[in-house]
Amino acid sequence: MAATAGSLVLAPAGVLAPAGAAAPSVDEAGAALDGAVASAASAVAGAEGAVTSLGDAVARVAQGEQTGPNFPCVARAFDPTAPADAEGWGPTDVNAQTANGRLAAGVSRSATLTVLRWPSPSYYDQVKYYTVDRRLPLLGAKPNEGAFLGVVVGGRTLWLRDFPRSRQRYPTSRGDEVITEFSDPTRRLRVVVRDVAPRGVDALIRRVEVRAAGRARPQALVAFENFNLVVSKLPAAPLLDFCNEELNNDSARYVPDADAIVHERSGVDASTGKPSSVAVAMAFARRSDGHQVGGDRLASPGGLPPGAPEDAYDDAADGRLSGSGAYTGQTTGALRVPLRLRRGRDAVELVVAAGPTRTRALAELAAARRLGQRRAAAEKRRWLARLLRDMPMPRTRDRVLREMARRALTLVVTTADRRGPIVAAISTQPPYGEDWPRDGAFFDLALDRSRLHELVRRHLAFYVRTQATELRQPRGSLGVPPGNWAMNYYADGVVGGPIPWEIDETGFMAWDFTRHFETTGDRGWLRSVYPTVRRAADFLATCRDPLNGLQCRATEDDTFANLGNQQTIIGAAITYLGLRSAARAARALGEEADAARWEARAAELQRAIDEHLWDPAARSYGGGVEYCAYPLWPAELAPADRSRLADHAEYCWRELEPSFRAPASDRTFGLYESKALIALARFWRRNDPAKLARVRRGIDWIAHVEATPDTHVLGETWRVTRGRVLTYTATPHLWEHTLFYLAMLETYGAER
Repeated sequence: MAATAGSLVLAPAGVLAPAGAAAPSVDEAGAALDGAVASAASAVAGAEGAVTSLGDAVARVAQGEQTGPNFPCVARAFDPTAPADAEGWGPTDVNAQTANGRLAAGVSRSATLTVLRWPSPSYYDQVKYYTVDRRLPLLGAKPNEGAFLGVVVGGRTLWLRDFPRSRQRYPTSRGDEVITEFSDPTRRLRVVVRDVAPRGVDALIRRVEVRAAGRARPQALVAFENFNLVVSKLPAAPLLDFCNEELNNDSARYVPDADAIVHERSGVDASTGKPSSVAVAMAFARRSDGHQVGGDRLASPGGLPPGAPEDAYDDAADGRLSGSGAYTGQTTGALRVPLRLRRGRDAVELVVAAGPTRTRALAELAAARRLGQRRAAAEKRRWLARLLRDMPMPRTRDRVLREMARRALTLVVTTADRRGPIVAAISTQPPYGEDWPRDGAFFDLALDRSRLHELVRRHLAFYVRTQATELRQPRGSLGVPPGNWAMNYYADGVVGGPIPWEIDETGFMAWDFTRHFETTGDRGWLRSVYPTVRRAADFLATCRDPLNGLQCRATEDDTFANLGNQQTIIGAAITYLGLRSAARAARALGEEADAARWEARAAELQRAIDEHLWDPAARSYGGGVEYCAYPLWPAELAPADRSRLADHAEYCWRELEPSFRAPASDRTFGLYESKALIALARFWRRNDPAKLARVRRGIDWIAHVEATPDTHVLGETWRVTRGRVLTYTATPHLWEHTLFYLAMLETYGAER
């Protein structure tokens, strides 16, 4: 996704604009989108699934109340008084995650559950948690948001997030169990929380280990939750599971037989028109001695409505729970379980489980209770060890680099939806729970290198289903020319983002399909998907600017400025890549006419690139940090003057190098350096190996300066804050992790 993605805000009409820009009206937004895809209107007219009027589509997204105070994220994103470094969506508060392909849980550094996606890592988020400003306590989230734990000492609840010391880590690079350790030296208390989403069970299991070495003896453990159930999503506007949480009412009740609090909601998914329902249950593995189902006192300025039971967060303050058993509206819940300290120690497990109905959620809860956290974590480690046994590792002894290599693939395979798609991140702030075809091409490359070909086939089958054709549009489409893809997709194939289509993603898809064939050699499979490749390549060959021979003007890499009217090295290089790749696929199948046509257009495009996009003063094709990679790799342009590539590589390094001196350099913001490091490593390994030392310097900086020091995760972007480099935006960002993994392999070489 684009450089600006982390700083974009969603306008009321569902159109993204740079932070600080004036919010367009519904009519203005509709007109802008209509103009952006006017050239595609005739191509998609009458296709099944297409939105017939883009203005109507934008108005449908807005639907009146969505432009008002019920969408506080919109007002905050467009706040003209916000500082320049404000994060338009609000800061991501995920320091680690655990997932199993259906349920994905993100936890903060203090083990607060801040994201709970079910029934897919793509949708929907089932926990209320909304951040505002990184400089505020809890990043501006309200104190009763999220799901978190506390111990009862001396007649009051001490929330673990308030302990003076905490440390979080993945205990092994061969799993995704998350450990958070809390300590209070004054009270001589130590609490360890172990989180894992088990395979085959739609649950999060939290094992809480308490150790008291002093006079402060915890009497009980309290679990609080503010679940916020969601059953719907909007096409082209991923808002509903975080931006209007105050509208997401559900019914919650304590179920004595299961000793669990269960939230339920049903409705219709607006993006599909189909019935949708969810139930989320929370329970200890041991019998509780107290419960409270209450309202959310902070959901509205007026507090709780008359007669509503007390907010479970407030009720838990004195360590006792009042026993309210049901509430409908903005709900909260808490359970208390007595501790049985033996030699000052005890361990209790908490389960959060999800299903489409109360019965199913309780069945998942029972399965997770039987399984237990330690067994679940061990089984998952063994599964990942088998799955990733052929994963190539960078040939280095640097422990952090090797850990981050495994973390990249672990994130991808555990977050991959079982239907094929892979989201950019599970975060809701920003809302990156969608599959970008651009990102997907790189996920597939990393998976193929690890011999996980079946996962790649499943992913590519998703792209076959979601490509626009002469007769079919993706559900929720804003107008995609045949042969292309929408900006991104939810895991069920509904369009997720507001850009109708992007020409570079079409080129990446032609490369992805061809590259997978060249990895496996399976001509039967290639023949089965060749219509998809042909549609993409035919579009790339015919979408030509008659004035200069370059690719037609379109949107490139999530860039919203001059939407639909861009013509840069991004689109040019990746169009060239797509044409050359498709031509190789055609020749492998004996489709000589197709191959000749696409090769001829690629050669013409190369000449146009050299004539119109080469900057003789800068000795480069341009692109900056984020895009200077593409001419070198994966496009591997072939200019008549081959020295241009060496000159462009030097330009690319000059663009990158200040990042690797941060925080001491003048650069205070950056992103996607790994993309350029892959290209430079590949180019210099073949042409100037001594310069690989530069790339290793960049790799070292990303691992030891940019990544979080505890869990070693990366966000999409980084910024210098208070004299140190902070990674942020959609942590952990799966594409950034995958690019870094590929950069390590190219730089250090691979070993199995």
